[in-house]
Amino acid sequence: MPRSRSPKIIERYELDRSPFSQRPTKRDLVPLLGESLKDLTTLSIPAFKEQFVVRRQTRTGRNQKLRDLVYPEGRLRGIHERLKFHLNKVKQPSYLFSPRANRSQRDNAALHLDQDQYLILDLKQFYPSTSSLMVQSWLEEELGMYSDVASLITNLSTIDGKVSFGSPLTPVLCTLVHRKLFDRIADLCEVNSMQYSLWVDDLTISGKAVTGKFLNEVRKIITEFGLKSHKIKFLTGNRPVFITGIGVVGRKLIGTHAMNLKIAGLWKDYHETTEITDRDKCVQRLLSALGGQRHIVGPETKAGMKIADEMNSLRQKKAKMYRQEVERQIARRAEESVISTAAAEMEDAPF
Repeated sequence: MPRSRSPKIIERYELDRSPFSQRPTKRDLVPLLGESLKDLTTLSIPAFKEQFVVRRQTRTGRNQKLRDLVYPEGRLRGIHERLKFHLNKVKQPSYLFSPRANRSQRDNAALHLDQDQYLILDLKQFYPSTSSLMVQSWLEEELGMYSDVASLITNLSTIDGKVSFGSPLTPVLCTLVHRKLFDRIADLCEVNSMQYSLWVDDLTISGKAVTGKFLNEVRKIITEFGLKSHKIKFLTGNRPVFITGIGVVGRKLIGTHAMNLKIAGLWKDYHETTEITDRDKCVQRLLSALGGQRHIVGPETKAGMKIADEMNSLRQKKAKMYRQEVERQIARRAEESVISTAAAEMEDAPF
């Protein structure tokens, strides 16, 4: 029996054991970032750095909000990737679900099962509000870096005086720069016996009673750290509560209405399609969508087992469809062979 693979351990040590917490000199950054000291210094100069910066606009999210992306490419991106690699080795607190390996949106929602009240809020302009000054202060005060080294890393990891929206480094960097803020909220939730999770800039808090006074305390902490909150929602557990795209209903998790509509549409396409190639595509799309829904509701639940039965039925129908197609082709070729043989015999006849 093949041995199941255990999740790869990425977070290896506490922040104070990071190589960036050992008071490195500029020369110590060379092996960590993969560039010579001269090149690191040159790449940190805004005028030179600009040739490795991409600026464009894109529409993202359900509402197709227009966002300004400013992110590194080429050698500068390589430095961001290496910084991300090292920072990802730092152990993160239990309340953080993204950016983090081996944790999903389902895990984030599952933390809040069977709660009575929910508070959901976002940090307004989270990335654009994380300034170069915040990054440098964190490097100097939390990691104990020399000022010149902190300044060099700050200039390399930020663009236009703030973290880069679109850089692979930004998500993990922001969780560390703002960890004191998130820890303060975690402590407040623990005192009030509440569940708390963080998904990038989305905070979800749940418990028996989430009051307006509690919200004011949370917002006060956020303001103290130079950020703002918005999109505040108070919800109750007597109806579905959607947390990072996953629905929480009492002790169960459910998919979104959009996901259910998508699956219903795929079933409709499947039943209306007769051509084998198109039907095969429908089956693949259905299996993918049903697999996602099964992951959300849980494979051990009644709903999950029902979805598993549907998926197995689809696979069997697909196999049967191909068997029948092969049998039709064999029968057609046999018929064509008989006809050609008969025609040849007719040509060879003497009359």
